Amino acid sequence: PFRRDMPQSHASTSRTRPLVLAAGCFAAAAAQAPGAPIMKHSFMAPFEAVNDFTGMRVISDWELGGSAVAHRGFVRLTAEKQSQKGWIANRNSFEGGEWSLAMELRATGESQYLFGDGLAIWFTTAYDVIEGPVFGREDYWTGLGIFFDTFQNVDQQHHHKHPYIYAMVNDGTQHYVPDAEKKLDKAKQILPGAHDNSGCSFDFRYNEARQDVSVLNHTRVHVTYSASQRRLNLRLQQTSVGHDGEWYQCLEAKDVELPSSGYFAISSATGDLVDNHDIMHFVVRGTEGVDNVDQDHQAWLDQQKALAAMQQSELDLRPAEAVQRDYARALAAHTASLKALSASVDKLQQQMEFQLASIQAGVAIARTTVDDKANELREVKERVEKESSSAKVISELKKDAADEMKQMKTEFKEALKSGGGMSNLSFYFLLLLIVALGGVGYNRYRKIMKSHLL
Repeated sequence: PFRRDMPQSHASTSRTRPLVLAAGCFAAAAAQAPGAPIMKHSFMAPFEAVNDFTGMRVISDWELGGSAVAHRGFVRLTAEKQSQKGWIANRNSFEGGEWSLAMELRATGESQYLFGDGLAIWFTTAYDVIEGPVFGREDYWTGLGIFFDTFQNVDQQHHHKHPYIYAMVNDGTQHYVPDAEKKLDKAKQILPGAHDNSGCSFDFRYNEARQDVSVLNHTRVHVTYSASQRRLNLRLQQTSVGHDGEWYQCLEAKDVELPSSGYFAISSATGDLVDNHDIMHFVVRGTEGVDNVDQDHQAWLDQQKALAAMQQSELDLRPAEAVQRDYARALAAHTASLKALSASVDKLQQQMEFQLASIQAGVAIARTTVDDKANELREVKERVEKESSSAKVISELKKDAADEMKQMKTEFKEALKSGGGMSNLSFYFLLLLIVALGGVGYNRYRKIMKSHLL
């Protein structure tokens, strides 16, 4: 095409020009390419590795603890159960002062108004995660904590709306006080929102009542830190099927000094109120020499989308193949895709059968338990009715005994009147006889009481 409008002498030059342009574009693209994830500090679904001994899924370079469980498509830190604490912690120390962190989370639950407690991102000097009161982790940490707080505590000093996202830096001596629940020395405590631009209200949670709720609805979290500028930024984005929302700038904290090396971790907790807290991926990249970290992150997202589209395009027939009617490669790609799909469907069917069998067994056990409880209640009812009948009999016996004693007293008085000349010996003998009869009657009454109560 270049040669048609040019003299013959320029034909050789025109052939090389597209190559030079392509090489220049490739070099520019290479210079602007985003940095690759640092895999020893990152994880992304799917999680295929399984521990041969426990049979649980594991994630390389990461340790799960508490209630945290790795599934194939996500890590669930806490389920919708009360009093759970779970975490996932990186085993490798991160060295570097310029970094970008991308996390995709999903917080869901049935309740529209009552839920909690939330989750946290950590960058601390401590390797071990010790279970504690701060979103599942210990207090008095050294380093950074970014908290996604969904539970509204007693608010004494701040008036922010929940869910509330905020960052705190601790030197290991300050006590974490959510929403100033306790009045302590301000020099010894750190409070949410105590510093300007250190937090924001953002509804990152999905509940069952929302029309857009789906397992594919996630919240993207992008955190950047620059040690040279001493600046910490955090922004958020809601995602749904085929749609990416606008980025929301949550916090821009200045004069932030973090440890030069530390360990990344994520933790979560529930209390009396509950939620599911899931993590899809956690990606750390170095940003040394990057002028615009937001553009760099977008370039990385675009790169991930391009890779996914490229994998899908393998199933499409290429123009040259269509012209030559060469369907071998496309057919092979479709065959491999169908085989993988068939294997996934077969596995899903087996999982559903397994879960259905477990549910049936659980229903049978629950039915047996209910029957046993019903029998116990029936026995209790019969015992109560029997005891009520016994109480009625005892009441009648008391009444009869009282009538007998009354009659005996009357007869005794009449005997005294009719036998006025009775000697003292006869009087004492008659009195002794009355006492003996009273004792016999009392013993009989006691025996009847015991037999009916038993």
